[in-house]
Amino acid sequence: MNYNVVFHVDLDDENILKLALANIHNFYNAPQSEGAEVVLLVNGPAVQMFSKGNAPEEVAEMQAKGVSIRLCQNALRKFEISTEQLEDGINIVPAGIVELIELQNKGFSYIKP
Repeated sequence: MNYNVVFHVDLDDENILKLALANIHNFYNAPQSEGAEVVLLVNGPAVQMFSKGNAPEEVAEMQAKGVSIRLCQNALRKFEISTEQLEDGINIVPAGIVELIELQNKGFSYIKP
């Protein structure tokens, strides 16, 4: 069985981001997580939480575990955030909504905390 999963955060709300990170942490504690690909997809106003010095420390911890953090280029443009302003290790995707569709078409489970 495929346990690849995408966690989706789109609101500029630290509590929602922390819930998503806690969900990811809990997933990694489950035996089903072995070999799974985990993506944290961020679009809309939530991209504002990933500028340097702004992201919760758990973000780096999740990246160290192998979580791919992907931010929407459209949202970054809208909120006038350059890639240089982002935390290290962040991946940029052209359109968050398209990335969600592509991941789901590849069999990723969708989680929205």
